[in-house]
Amino acid sequence: MNRLAVVVLMFCTAALSGCATTLPQHDAPPSYVLPVDLDSPLSRYVQDRQPDDTQLSGFRLLANGSDALASRLQMINMAEHSIDLQYYIYSSDLTGALLAERLLAAADRGVRVRILLDDIGNGLADFSVSALDHHPNIQLRLFNPLTFRHKWLRNLSKVAEFARINYRMHNKLMVADSSVFVTGGRNIGDEYYALSEMTFHDVDILGIGPITRDVSRSFDEFWNSRSAIPIKAVAGKSANGSLVQLRKSIRSVVGRVETRRYLDGVNESPYRQVLSDDSLAWHWGPAEWVYDPPEKADPTEPRKDVSHVAYELARRAEEAEDELLLMTAYLIPGAQGQAFLVDKVMADAALKVLTNSLSSTDLLAVHANYAPYRKPLLEAGAEMWELRPIAGQQGRASPFLSESLASLHAKTFVFDRRDLFVGSINLDPRSLWLNTESGVFVEQPELAAQAAKLFERWTSESYAFRLQLDEDGDIKWHADGHTWTSEPGASALRRISAWLLGWLPIESQL
Repeated sequence: MNRLAVVVLMFCTAALSGCATTLPQHDAPPSYVLPVDLDSPLSRYVQDRQPDDTQLSGFRLLANGSDALASRLQMINMAEHSIDLQYYIYSSDLTGALLAERLLAAADRGVRVRILLDDIGNGLADFSVSALDHHPNIQLRLFNPLTFRHKWLRNLSKVAEFARINYRMHNKLMVADSSVFVTGGRNIGDEYYALSEMTFHDVDILGIGPITRDVSRSFDEFWNSRSAIPIKAVAGKSANGSLVQLRKSIRSVVGRVETRRYLDGVNESPYRQVLSDDSLAWHWGPAEWVYDPPEKADPTEPRKDVSHVAYELARRAEEAEDELLLMTAYLIPGAQGQAFLVDKVMADAALKVLTNSLSSTDLLAVHANYAPYRKPLLEAGAEMWELRPIAGQQGRASPFLSESLASLHAKTFVFDRRDLFVGSINLDPRSLWLNTESGVFVEQPELAAQAAKLFERWTSESYAFRLQLDEDGDIKWHADGHTWTSEPGASALRRISAWLLGWLPIESQL
């Protein structure tokens, strides 16, 4: 880089630091969830299946990526009045194109579509976002967006505005006709729905019944928060032909020949008809929707330290008497969390944990800061597993990317095999203190048993390494009759990189 470029870079950074610290102003009016139309197909479907106890809600677990995508497409296809989406990541891949195609079709037939995306996680270019927003029935807002949008300035903006944009909206939610919703760990991207070689093991939950009112109200709270900025206020209005161009681009992606083989599982999924027939039974039980307020992602707000989801998880875990099953992509409990988990084990409650191994994690820095907590938990009596890279190794290691073709992304917890939580929160400092999170607690033994069975499958030897201490107190990994004395399946470069990252004082940001 020449001297002039360095000077320009320094000038831009200084200028951004001085002015790019607040969100842009806008005059877009607030909007709210539409009343349930009792005659709509989705509403009639729910009414026909609602038990006599009108306080109960119905649920289906979605552990298969094809089912998770099929259910979302079905929700969009059946919606007649409204669709609300709230996501941390929306990728510009096949999954993103499929959903955009269906959302545009819904908007074309008069459905109101509101899309709220986290700006840092969002993988769509401003052109695509603005083009979607150009449709008269689609409104799109970005949560806590960067002030400067040009590709040359985005990274500078991230540095200059770090104190603000370090707080993110990690929620994952879709609601159709105020009658049915889906939430859990999955973002919008091929790796979450078995549409790519890289597969995330994840869990969603499909819900109907009275809890949907609370879910919709939480979306409204985020949508109307001061951190949710209309795309027009950030990137300006799109050109008249932008929507036409976007439709052509979407058709080219969805129409590719190779797309068909990826969609076989979706086309064969029973969830293609889940909201229109009786092919699948619902599990009914009391449920509670919990979410962090949008102010948690605003460093200027007094409520930024409020973590409702973490508090409720801790409370439910404290009430568990016999067993806790934790499936979490990232596990960095901190000193306080470690003490809590150790005390729980010492109180004769079995603690069983599944998380990522060094060879399956998608964030190496997270693993580096998780590793020191393994031995204290094992010494206390916890049972621990780490997901194996069961789909094989990628060609070369990267300090920040996975070597694996399989990675755990679930955030699902089971309490005494009676209750369960499915949501967006990981057990790490970022989820606890920097991100907004959401999820649902369900009191339903049959559903909890399904989640427990999934835990048992994903901790079997074909899926995971079992961690145990030997007689010298050292960690050993076991699977398929083999024992490893160091991180199995990870290259030397990856192990060294993890060791080096472990020295950095970055745990509070992970």
